Amino acid sequence: VIKDLGRPEEAEASYRQAISLKPDLVEAHLNLGTALKDLGRLEEAEASYRQAISLKPEYADAHSNLLFLRSHMPTIGAEQLYEEHCEFGRKFEEPVRSSWPLHTNAKELTRTLRIGFVSGDLRHHAVASFIEPILRHLSTREELSLHAYYNYHSVDLVSKRLQGYFASWSRVISLSDADLAEKICADGIDILIDLSGHTAYNRLPVFARKPAPLQASWMGYPGTTGLESMDYYFCDKRWLPQDQFVSQFTEKLLYLPASAAFLPEKEAPAVSALPALGNGYVTFGSFNRLDKINQVTVQVWSRVMRAVPKSRMVLGGVTSDESKQRITDWFAQEGVAADSLTMYPRMGLGEYLALHSDVDICLDAFPYGGGTTIFHALWMGVPTVTLAGGTPPSRGGVTILGSCGLDEFVSRDVDSFVQTGVLMATDVDGLSTIRAGMRARVSASPAWRSELIAQGFELGLRMMWQRWCAGLPAQSLDVDGSYNVVC
Repeated sequence: VIKDLGRPEEAEASYRQAISLKPDLVEAHLNLGTALKDLGRLEEAEASYRQAISLKPEYADAHSNLLFLRSHMPTIGAEQLYEEHCEFGRKFEEPVRSSWPLHTNAKELTRTLRIGFVSGDLRHHAVASFIEPILRHLSTREELSLHAYYNYHSVDLVSKRLQGYFASWSRVISLSDADLAEKICADGIDILIDLSGHTAYNRLPVFARKPAPLQASWMGYPGTTGLESMDYYFCDKRWLPQDQFVSQFTEKLLYLPASAAFLPEKEAPAVSALPALGNGYVTFGSFNRLDKINQVTVQVWSRVMRAVPKSRMVLGGVTSDESKQRITDWFAQEGVAADSLTMYPRMGLGEYLALHSDVDICLDAFPYGGGTTIFHALWMGVPTVTLAGGTPPSRGGVTILGSCGLDEFVSRDVDSFVQTGVLMATDVDGLSTIRAGMRARVSASPAWRSELIAQGFELGLRMMWQRWCAGLPAQSLDVDGSYNVVC
């Protein structure tokens, strides 16, 4: 409860006290790792996750948390990250592979398909905001029957609203993996969609049991599940070019017009004038989660700031005095004074969006870049300088900015990131023009046009199904803008 209230330092103390009383309390080690991750202490978090795994080797949540954490670490390369995900797949698939069911779903090419969605995030959560605009379209299609398997403890107003898009809604958090897999089989699901990947409240061990003839992962996690039982991964061509990323996924890549649909906040403030015009200096910003901000990222940000005289930096979501001091020290080591930094704690969505009125340009984190934060910043008129890295988590900004015609903010390496940041910051008139026209620009992007994504998604489902009916294996598919499919 303390952790969920945004007080990770107190939560850490509580977990450590629990461990002192019962050193083999595996859940305490797991949750301690999450509190440490939230504080940005990634190496300590890794040690806690590994301790949980050593106490309970079959603890899938601890394995997933470790993989999610490792994807944030700048020292982990693409090949190593992929192999660690594959290790998860081997560990949790091999014991159940021999019991995969023989699917008897009717192989009729054009019949109504039963589509299952498994997620703990069908509530007030970023994933819900991305999937809802698409569900709104899919739920009207007679060719599809949508079924939700909701894996969370409680429902909220968002959950209650989302239930209206589904033919059935099942609360499944109390079901064992075997029981949930059996239920999905009994429900006759044709295509089962994972919306979590290796994030909290996932049910990947259920997917390892192959309860549906076709299975795919989408939206919740920027990377492979590592499961051979997962047939497809939904993405877009800007984010995961086939020639570069086919070797980083156990799944086949299925390309949509955009990876997800963004639903702007209805009560978002109006876009303000560029603050640099009145301030006489440029203000950079970052609203990334604290665990995305590492010392390497701060070093690069500092290079940008040193090259832009009098520049300042606004950071959001700094949850504790300890975190604030650590980040301040990192900047100080790079010659950026504390009085150039303004840090804000977590706050409500309206207040957070309003903070963008103080920011001229955002700087992305790496190797785990922004996603939702970049969408929000664009809606508030603020572009983000991002780095096109070599792993899926490092490329969210590539597809978001590219789809809006802002490729000039995408850099290929650290040096070009610095050059881009400095160049854009010195073109105040250009930033002002972009800001003023941003909402019109992004509204034309595929990511803001949920009907395009829904149409592409439905066609992708049908193509997947037709291949399965023909006895063909999964194969990468490209649903292009005209809704032709290129195999």
